[in-house]
Amino acid sequence: MATFGNLETEVEPLAGLIRDHIEVHGLVTEAREAVEFALDSPLETQMANDAIEKLRDLSAYLEIDLVIHIAKEEDVLFPALRGFAADLDKVVDEMVEQHDEVRLRKTIIERALAHMDETHDEVQAEAAGISAAVARAGEAPAAEILEELLDGVKRLDWILQGHFGDEEDDLFPPALELLSPETFAELARQAKALEE
Repeated sequence: MATFGNLETEVEPLAGLIRDHIEVHGLVTEAREAVEFALDSPLETQMANDAIEKLRDLSAYLEIDLVIHIAKEEDVLFPALRGFAADLDKVVDEMVEQHDEVRLRKTIIERALAHMDETHDEVQAEAAGISAAVARAGEAPAAEILEELLDGVKRLDWILQGHFGDEEDDLFPPALELLSPETFAELARQAKALEE
């Protein structure tokens, strides 16, 4: 059974979508906390390295898994829900708009990570030297970029949590009422095909 917020379900593909919500929430939380720890300890290069690794994990998820997740919703679930009621169509349209905002946040984080690669290489080289040299050579640029990444991750987290709540409160319950077991079986098959 998948549970997130107030919704519990075993019905696929809804349960799979909720599992995805839980997974991305965990990755966003880990990345945010790692960046916050790195910023709180600017002389600890290992913390900065750990933060970058968590950000890379999040970026990889956003690049592949979140794209598949959104496709499961926009290409599989949402079309099945259109046409039942005008209010439900409005909710589906709002979910698509929120997906567009998530895509924008993903792009911003990817750009900041690419820039961080340049600075991160400098920090890695300095890590072999004296701590003071690491602080002078790598602290300011790394801290600036980590601040930018933290802002992006916080914004992404805020957007995703609102979006997940909207889906699970406003879209998934009507889906459970309106769609037949046969329809859910077909939607689950289509969602599985997207994963493969």
